[in-house]
Amino acid sequence: MPYARTHQFPKMRTWLRRLLILALVVVGDPIPESLLAGSILILLGQILHFIAAGTLVKTEVLTIAGPYRWVRNPFYFSNLLTDAGFCVVAWNPWVPLVWFPYFYGFVIHPRTKSEEAELLEIHGKAYQDYLDRVPRYVPGLFPKYPHVRGALNWDALRRNREFPRQLRHWAFLLVLFAKDRLVTLQGGNRWSLEGLPKLREDIPAVAALGAGVAMILAPWVAKLIFGKKKKTGTHPVPAPQGPEPRP
Repeated sequence: MPYARTHQFPKMRTWLRRLLILALVVVGDPIPESLLAGSILILLGQILHFIAAGTLVKTEVLTIAGPYRWVRNPFYFSNLLTDAGFCVVAWNPWVPLVWFPYFYGFVIHPRTKSEEAELLEIHGKAYQDYLDRVPRYVPGLFPKYPHVRGALNWDALRRNREFPRQLRHWAFLLVLFAKDRLVTLQGGNRWSLEGLPKLREDIPAVAALGAGVAMILAPWVAKLIFGKKKKTGTHPVPAPQGPEPRP
C-alpha cells in the first residue's frame, strides 16, 4: 500500500482520541485519588511515547532500537497507558467500557495488521525475524535485540511533532483537574455549571485552566512567530508502530 494512503489514519486516530478526552471531561467525576493514580499512568505513557518518537527514523531502515527492542508498537502501547490514565483520572467506568474494545479492537488492531503486511513487503526477511522475536503490543521483560542501541534524536522529536503533543496531553489533565474543582464547588453535582462563578475565584482551578490554555496555544504561537520550517529528507516509510506518532 503506498504511503500516501496512510495519511488519513493518523488524523482519524487523533480526532477519535480527542473525542475520548471531551467525553471524559463531560461525564468524568474525578477525585483526588483518581487524579494521582491516573497521572502516574499518563506519565509512564508519555515517557515511553517521547522515547519512541526520538528513536524512530522514518527511512528505509527498519527501526529495532530503543523501545522497539521490547515491543513492535511502542506508540500504541504508550497510548494505551495514556488512555487508561485519563479514564482513571475521570473516574467514570462507562467510557472505557466502550472506548477500549472499539478503538483498540476495531481501529488499532486491523491497522496494525495492515502495517505489518506493508513492512513485511518492504523489509522482507529482516522484518519477519523482527515479527518472530518481538511482541506486538505488550513489551516483554527483556529486550529481544540486547546489543542494539539507539540514541535519542532531538531532530526526530521535532519532525514527529512530539513537543506539541506532550503539551496537549498535559493540558487535558489540567482541564480534568479544573473539572474536579468545579464538581467540588457544586457539592458533588457534575451535571451543573452553577459553580462557575465560584470557580473564577478558585486559585488552583484558575491556574490549571490558564496553564492548560497556554500549553495548547504555545505551539501555534511559536509557529506564527518562527514560521513553519521546511521539511527535508526522503519520503517516510512507516515503522513498526505506524506511520505517524499522533495522539
